[in-house]
Amino acid sequence: MNETLKNSSMELITLSVARPFIEEWHYSNKVPTGKNIFIGWYSGGVLYAVADYGIGVNAYQASFLSRVTGLNVLNNNMLELKRLCRIEPRNDLLPLTAFISRCHKLLKKDGYRHIVSFSDPMHGHDGGIYKASNFIHLGKTNAENHAIDKDGVIRHRRFYYRHAKRHNLSMAEARLALGLKLVKTEKKDRWFISI
Repeated sequence: MNETLKNSSMELITLSVARPFIEEWHYSNKVPTGKNIFIGWYSGGVLYAVADYGIGVNAYQASFLSRVTGLNVLNNNMLELKRLCRIEPRNDLLPLTAFISRCHKLLKKDGYRHIVSFSDPMHGHDGGIYKASNFIHLGKTNAENHAIDKDGVIRHRRFYYRHAKRHNLSMAEARLALGLKLVKTEKKDRWFISI
């Protein structure tokens, strides 16, 4: 183990620390809603990387993963790695695989046993970090319907769904009112690891 890696430290961090980091360094520029466990990785007193684990949006994910893997995957022993990002330029002495491994050791102490994550080919991600971290590839998700605005910004379907509910509109009427066009996303790759 190199000295830089040996002298790095990890700690649970708050939303107020994680949010500006994720908004700057993650391609989505967004912190997901819902339950989040933020872990920060520090080197020389500087926040170098952040991992965001939490409950995913798919309520049936645990039962699906249990069926596919044959393992006892439950909602209360599984987390989704929702965001993983680091500052640029990267420091080759601080590989994200080491950070992920340390995160999983920490989460295992809290009773978590399984981690799922997704790589998004629309953003040029092929899951290389997951392969290198010993996740297994469990196929692809279904394509999702999102909407795109006049400026080319992709809006999640929740955006127009909420508008439709607030204004008693159909989904199509809400998209029309918001100036959105329906688009289908690429399928994402699903990655899984037991810790």
